[in-house]
Amino acid sequence: MPPHAESSPFVATIDADAIANDAEKVSVSTSELSQAWRRDVQLVGVIFVASTALLGVTLHSLVISALTDEEWAALRLPTSLEAAQQLGETLQSFSERQFGALLLAHMGCYLYLQTFAIPGTVFFNLLGGALFGVTLGFPLCLAYNTLGSVFMFLLSRHFGRRVVTRFFPRKLDSLRGMLDAHRDEMGLYMIFLRVFPFTPNWFINMASPHLNIPIGQFSLGPLFGLIPYNFLSCKAGLILRELRSRGDIIDTATTVQLIVVAVVGVLVLPRLKKHFATSPEAPVTSPTSVKED
Repeated sequence: MPPHAESSPFVATIDADAIANDAEKVSVSTSELSQAWRRDVQLVGVIFVASTALLGVTLHSLVISALTDEEWAALRLPTSLEAAQQLGETLQSFSERQFGALLLAHMGCYLYLQTFAIPGTVFFNLLGGALFGVTLGFPLCLAYNTLGSVFMFLLSRHFGRRVVTRFFPRKLDSLRGMLDAHRDEMGLYMIFLRVFPFTPNWFINMASPHLNIPIGQFSLGPLFGLIPYNFLSCKAGLILRELRSRGDIIDTATTVQLIVVAVVGVLVLPRLKKHFATSPEAPVTSPTSVKED
């Protein structure tokens, strides 16, 4: 009998033990990973609950406790133009007495919604335009939008890596492919993604820290790319506040502002879109296959 035949059972036992050990390690690793992302979700939940409680206490102390009975009765979701105007007049009257308190409450609500990707910031853009005008409301909303996006970026960087990779692997790979093609001009491309939202803004905020996007380049996106959205929504809020008839919708100042926005859009946005339409890594097969403009 050959010598190696006698050792076969021993070798088979060693192989079986090795396979069992590897399987056990994989099982432990999977279990630890599952526990890790659950722990991250729980920590984010604690932060969310604490932020909600803090916002509630702040709103009660700054706004709710200072409202009169008539003002409190008027604080309802508007279902008509008249109701919206009444709500605006109520808040405008309150802002004349408690401007600083209303400003802080508006900021707190906006940052809360933006940080946790809760829908509703457009309403606070309208409210910002109605209460503070475009001159003040527009830069405030733009700053809040940018700051809230940065907060979500930081929150995801510390607690969101496992959650993003577990629940959004395809979206993450798709966004990574788009970003890898434009690493040399990342700041400009982040602005482009906000102007042309092929990917939802909340996912860009959540995924960027896990795609090696520096926070400085990331901040350029909401700071510049969301200028049209914030301006137009704040302007709409101001128009709703001052609206008394259909003729008030388009006045001379509004017409000029919309023309400026349209001209900038026509001149800049198509060039920006064309610039990023084709990946710089795309191969060129032959000179004859390239069409001249």
